[in-house]
Amino acid sequence: MEKNIGDVYKDMDLGCDTYPSDQTADPKAYIDAIATFKAGDVAIIFTPDDTHYDIALACINQGMHVMVTKPIVQTLEHHINLIKAAKEKNVLVAMEVHKRWDPFYADARDRARSQFGNFQYMYAYMSQPKHQLETFKAWAGKSSDISYYLNSHHIDFSEWTLEGIARPVRVTGTSSTGVAHSKGMKTCNPRGRQNELGL
Repeated sequence: MEKNIGDVYKDMDLGCDTYPSDQTADPKAYIDAIATFKAGDVAIIFTPDDTHYDIALACINQGMHVMVTKPIVQTLEHHINLIKAAKEKNVLVAMEVHKRWDPFYADARDRARSQFGNFQYMYAYMSQPKHQLETFKAWAGKSSDISYYLNSHHIDFSEWTLEGIARPVRVTGTSSTGVAHSKGMKTCNPRGRQNELGL
């Protein structure tokens, strides 16, 4: 942070309060953090997928605008609840999908919308480096999977690219025995399979 922000922007204060403190672990620490904000403030939520709903709903109830990394939630019921709560509190809720700012994806979208004729077929595949299993092992494959936190980029890419032009007419999914299972990591799928999703 010092190198990328402090050294670049003169006299910027990089101090912050952390919830929980750096010496403790508390999955409900967001409640104390939210209490320090007021209506109209903005929350940016980048946490494991299965925690998004509770944190976003608490922020909305505090009157905060919310941006949540993709996927916002994992169930339709939670999605509908957030929409209702946001309308009641008159706040904005948005999903962060950073691939829209990736020059490679933006170029592909621009070409698909302007140069390639009628859109007929899209196949999306996304994988992660094996070393990321260590980074995300506390939650990935247990409370979420690759289709949620990686392939959701391609679901969004499809919607973003085809907005006003077309819509998916068929969705297929497959699964395969995964690397995580071979490393002895328990996954949310009882057969140790990693999900793949194709649109």
